[in-house]
Amino acid sequence: MFQKILVPLDGSLRAKLALPVAARIARSSGASLLLVRVTYPPIEYTRYPHVLAAPDQLDNQILEAEVELARSYLRQVAMSDPLSGIEVEVQTTVSTGTAQTILEIANKSGVDLIILSSHGYTGLKRWALGGVAHKLTRISSIPLLVLHDENENQLALSTTAPQPLHIMVALDGSRLSESIIEPTIQLGTALAAPETATLHLVEVLPFPEKHVRITTHLAIAEARERIIADTHLYLEEVKKDILTNHPMYRNLHVSTTVLVHEDVAGTLVEVAKDADVMPGKIQDTDHIDMLALATHGRSGLEHWALGSITERVLDTTKQPMFVVHTGVSQTQAGTVQTKVEQLPT
Repeated sequence: MFQKILVPLDGSLRAKLALPVAARIARSSGASLLLVRVTYPPIEYTRYPHVLAAPDQLDNQILEAEVELARSYLRQVAMSDPLSGIEVEVQTTVSTGTAQTILEIANKSGVDLIILSSHGYTGLKRWALGGVAHKLTRISSIPLLVLHDENENQLALSTTAPQPLHIMVALDGSRLSESIIEPTIQLGTALAAPETATLHLVEVLPFPEKHVRITTHLAIAEARERIIADTHLYLEEVKKDILTNHPMYRNLHVSTTVLVHEDVAGTLVEVAKDADVMPGKIQDTDHIDMLALATHGRSGLEHWALGSITERVLDTTKQPMFVVHTGVSQTQAGTVQTKVEQLPT
């Protein structure tokens, strides 16, 4: 289970959409929250001839005011009703490298889950959460839950009333892609408790679509059907392993589906939006509440490269998306000045 959850905030209402989801997981798993706000250093200010303060002194005063404003904002959020009863820390920092700074704070603080909205303020004075989410998917080995614009599926994660949760887990047949499964089980059961969490294991085979007027060579057609059958068997084995190795999760269900389409990323997005959209539709549900992908799988001709697929899905989906990076070593970013406060629960 998760022990410490980091939520980056930039002062926007959209960024705060991550808070109800983080609070729900924290209450279910007993985790604490770390709220972080990154402040940009002054970049350029007009020099007024009648201002008595020297330019450097003026910049420092402006920066100190920005940091204090950020700290006050985080304190207010931490003591708000939605987070009552949860152990909360706040941390402010000054940096221009927002994603690397968030990751550095997460590493130093023992964070095991980062939750953020994909967009916040844009421009020079506020960091754009959309770009931060993309950067974190490339560099963070800490699981990342990315929320998008508010919709019915996102509300399913943040509502206070427990309800069943359906998570589509994208696999490509590689062990690396399977690294998404364990953290998804923890996340899904924490969000759904005490209701059921269903993992829908999905593999998209990137075969060209069949055309009625084009005759396929018999050997090719047989190989295609054999690969589809083998993929069904593979997913059923993964399902069996999950249920065998996790008997303690009585509210955990698993289904398997093989889809065929040459556009893997587009298929994942469309099926997540409408589970009935394609032949061989997702079993046991008419909707998906969240996607889960690893950022690297096997590359080359045999399997689709999960790294590029993940970024394309993140670009286009409006569904909540859970990402686990399988092939990055955590490196420390540059030194930043931070202040941490423990707040009463």
